[in-house]
Amino acid sequence: MEKYYVAHNGIQKGPWELSEISLKLASKELGWNDYIYDQKTEDWVLLLEFSALTESFNKSFKNPIVEPRKVKAIADPEKDRAWYILKQNNNYGPFSKNEMIQMLQSKTLFEYDFVWRKDQDSWKRLAEIPEFSPEQIKSLYHSWDGDQDGEIFFRRRHARAHYSSSLVVHDRKKVFKAESMEISAGGAGLTVTNINFSIDQELYVHFRPSDQVPAFNAVCKVVSKSGDKYGIQFLTISAIAKDSISRYTAKAA
Repeated sequence: MEKYYVAHNGIQKGPWELSEISLKLASKELGWNDYIYDQKTEDWVLLLEFSALTESFNKSFKNPIVEPRKVKAIADPEKDRAWYILKQNNNYGPFSKNEMIQMLQSKTLFEYDFVWRKDQDSWKRLAEIPEFSPEQIKSLYHSWDGDQDGEIFFRRRHARAHYSSSLVVHDRKKVFKAESMEISAGGAGLTVTNINFSIDQELYVHFRPSDQVPAFNAVCKVVSKSGDKYGIQFLTISAIAKDSISRYTAKAA
């Protein structure tokens, strides 16, 4: 049986057979973000990207992908939900291509996120999928009929504008200082260091006053993250604050 070397916490271990690696993954001795040396490509790849372990990886989720839905031969295959997304070590989906594009546009899906479909031999970063290349998305946009059902490219509900303000963020346990990058009546972009908030986590945010918008409080939900940058959606915000933000973003536009 073929054996493989694995890099765990920067230390090379092995060689082990795939069955041994699977057992070590199940016992948490190894993690899916560890690296395995692929002798075919002569390169180190993440265990979750290694095709021989894809089936095991799909079964490792709380919501296992055991028998993924078959892609139907329908008139508009882009409406078929066939894509799965990896976020915070959990799988989400299946989603249609249209939904994936909308998530890209709303910045809840990023080029560096891992995605999978039944016809792939392993999980791949979105940037590696040809049909989601910038050229393909641009081509689809130019060929899009705005009157067709199920809009792919939607208009932003709220205008955005650059907005620099100091904030106080509370996660029900601790208080953190933050800075805003942009704002809209529906949410904001923040920079928060030395903390790792999770997607869908609820936060309480105090925006200090600025020349454009008075001080206000908001109950928010994390909808996207990239390093120390977070996108938050306002769940609860006063009508006065929302109106002030709308007037500011309209003027800034």
